[in-house]
Amino acid sequence: MKCGYYVTTMVTITTKLVKDGNSMAVRLPKTILAMSGLTNSVRLEAKQGQIVLRSAKQVRSGWEKQIAQVKATGVSGKDDELADWEAVTGDGLDQ
Repeated sequence: MKCGYYVTTMVTITTKLVKDGNSMAVRLPKTILAMSGLTNSVRLEAKQGQIVLRSAKQVRSGWEKQIAQVKATGVSGKDDELADWEAVTGDGLDQ
């Protein structure tokens, strides 16, 4: 029997802000970083009383390369699969 639940482990720690030049910093333990999956680049979101760290992964990362590859294959922008669309929409079956 399979369970339909996704179980995650959440760890909460308390730490201090430390002075780092003209800024303040937070030291993130290696274990917390490993559990989060965060890497070199993060996005910060400031809300009242909290700062949220999220992955800064670019959603469209690599699209330019993929588009260039498609263009290089010589594929035209025309879709022959729908070439007979007008004939199908005018057959009177949709009434």
